[in-house]
Amino acid sequence: MAADSKGLLIAMLMISTWTAYAAKYRVIPKSTAVLLGGTITMKCAYDELTPADTVVWLGPPNFKLIATGKAVNPRFQRYAITGDHSKGEFNLAIREARLRDEGNYKCSTFGVDEAEGLAELTVVEPVPAPPDIDGGDGPVIHGHSILLSCVSYGGHPLPRLEWYNGTRLVQSIRPSEQWQMEDMVAKLSIRRVSRWENGVNYTCKADQGFPDLVKPVASSRVLDIQYPPEVFIPRPSIFVKEGDLANLTCLVDGNPTSTVTWRKLDHHHSLAGAERGNHLILHKVSRYDAGVYQCTADNGIPPVDVGTVTLKVRYPPWIDPSMKQTITVQYDNDGFSLDCLAEGNPKPHIRWRRKNTNLYWDNPLRFNRVDYGVEGTYECVATNEGFPEVSKETKIDVIGLPHLLGQDLAEVLTVQSGGTARLGCRIVADPLPGRISWIWRSKQGIENTLHDGLNGISINDKITEQEMSSALTVKHVDIGRAGTYICQASNIFGPVKRNIQLEVEESRTSLFIIIIATTASALALMATMAFGCVLKKRRVTRKQRKPTVHGVSASRPMPPVPKYIHATSTIDSGVEDLELHELDRALKPHPPSRGRDDKEWKSVGLAYSGFGIRQSSDTGLVHSTSLPPYSTVERQLPDGEDNIRHLTTFREDGPTVPVRILLPLPFSQARTTSYSP
Repeated sequence: MAADSKGLLIAMLMISTWTAYAAKYRVIPKSTAVLLGGTITMKCAYDELTPADTVVWLGPPNFKLIATGKAVNPRFQRYAITGDHSKGEFNLAIREARLRDEGNYKCSTFGVDEAEGLAELTVVEPVPAPPDIDGGDGPVIHGHSILLSCVSYGGHPLPRLEWYNGTRLVQSIRPSEQWQMEDMVAKLSIRRVSRWENGVNYTCKADQGFPDLVKPVASSRVLDIQYPPEVFIPRPSIFVKEGDLANLTCLVDGNPTSTVTWRKLDHHHSLAGAERGNHLILHKVSRYDAGVYQCTADNGIPPVDVGTVTLKVRYPPWIDPSMKQTITVQYDNDGFSLDCLAEGNPKPHIRWRRKNTNLYWDNPLRFNRVDYGVEGTYECVATNEGFPEVSKETKIDVIGLPHLLGQDLAEVLTVQSGGTARLGCRIVADPLPGRISWIWRSKQGIENTLHDGLNGISINDKITEQEMSSALTVKHVDIGRAGTYICQASNIFGPVKRNIQLEVEESRTSLFIIIIATTASALALMATMAFGCVLKKRRVTRKQRKPTVHGVSASRPMPPVPKYIHATSTIDSGVEDLELHELDRALKPHPPSRGRDDKEWKSVGLAYSGFGIRQSSDTGLVHSTSLPPYSTVERQLPDGEDNIRHLTTFREDGPTVPVRILLPLPFSQARTTSYSP
């Protein structure tokens, strides 16, 4: 021992002496590790070494001299210096490493820093087995605490113990230098465990820190935490069509496994479905299966938990059959309403429709005032999505006092004399009256009941299911028919009547004919006067020429009448002129010339009666003061035509009245003809 110390001292003195001539590290020794029984080489190399320089290796314990140059202390039989010494390589090789080989080693020579050549060698003895875990090996009620202990036995160096929650590091314990025990213990305390620690894998890992030489070893503990059940409903509401299958699911989280039971709220009978753990299966669901179902989970750890599932069954509309098929309503009732009750899922849209129409009303059906027009068959129509519409018929029967239709029509009827008056009454009622009667009240206030066929009166009655009508026709109306016509009827609820005032006025057609005739007469008179003037001039001309008068052709057209002739006049002979008169629109012919005695004035071919012939006191000649009443004007019109014009008048309440108007003919189309009486 003293000799070793003396050699070390000499080496140090020699290094100190040759500091001025120090070499330089090319390879500095590094700390390393070797498995127990293995071989390790610690490298060391210098540059600028001189032949006088000596490289020494010092090692444990207490930096003993191991080798000088290439020479190795005989006490270190398992050690050797290797490398190319000519290149300054002096590597220390150790074989069959033992635990006592562990420690600090130094490669040094004169003039180098001693601290640079220092390296540590660790001899690793692997941990013989994974660590043991104590605690948490049985079920633990939630809310309690757990103490887990991890013990690692053997191994060199002692491992570092680490606790992991899954992959998350929660605790790490390293052995201290004062640790003198041959095993390593790490304890982990978990306070107030919850459901979230159930099934968690807590792992204790022993790591010696040299993964290239030896892998870490570990042990795990899976915690068994018992906690009460918790129910989770994946589908709180389920829609199923009637007749389909329904699957109600209730998921439960709990330890230990829970027992699940089902029941229907507000339902005290057994369920028709099949319970299969967390599922309740209902086959061919009906609308009566709809409701709230409750599942209860119990695993012995209080408290129990419950969950609910609402089953909604979709089914077509269903109208309450209790609604009456016929509903009787009083006529003139105010505020009538009829409600239709219908069910369905989804909730149906309810409306009212009059049968065989597209008229819809909202539900309830409301009428502010009931009249006979309300009566009929109505359909309650219910529709919802996914199903066809459903309807139910209800007849509304209106009964009550008879009602007259058309009361807004005129109550006064005006008819021209000679025309036809038509009066009508239409009555709706339930029940219908026995009949509609007519009464006539004259202008003097006398009332008479009218009957069919009496004095040109006809009555036509018609009856339908709910309506009765009566038409009164009065032909050839005159002033005596004017007055008030009353139609009346009654049923068990009371009577009803209607007054129609009939007024008769003179025919406008007759008045028009009179005006036309008067105008035509005036025009004919003016034409006759003009024609007389022309004849007078002719007579003067004949007298001067003394022509022989044989006769006058009846068919010869009359000469045109000058427009300036408006009255009769006299000629130079002093003989009084013939007057022109109009009789039935025929012009009187002028008599023959009175200057000829051998010819009778009658020889002109015209026959005259003795009526209206007088003798002149001056001449003794016979002079006509008026023509025969049957003198006419022959019409020069095509066959079948005459001077009668047809006019047509229209009347609002009666038939068409034809009017015949006789018009005068123009002079150019007339010839005179006389007829003897």
